[in-house]
Amino acid sequence: MNESLLTFLRGELRAIKPALPEVLPADAHYRIELDLDSLDLVELVARIEQRYGVFVPDADLPQFSSLEATVRYISARLPA
Repeated sequence: MNESLLTFLRGELRAIKPALPEVLPADAHYRIELDLDSLDLVELVARIEQRYGVFVPDADLPQFSSLEATVRYISARLPA
C-alpha cells in the first residue's frame, strides 16, 4: 500500500472532520465506521484532485468507501 498517500489521506480526513479518532484503520468504512457524509467525501476528493492532479468523476465516488479503497483507486491513476 502506498504509505505516503495513506498518510496524506489520514491527515486530510482529520482536517475535514477533526472529531475522528487518532487511529484511522485503513479498512474502516467511511460512512459506517467513520460517520463521513457525502459532503465530507466530496471535500476529500477535491483535496485529492488538487494534490495529485487526478480527476475523479462523480460516478466513481461510491468506490471511495475506505482508506484502502481510496489508495487503490488513486494509485491506479497515478503515473508510474
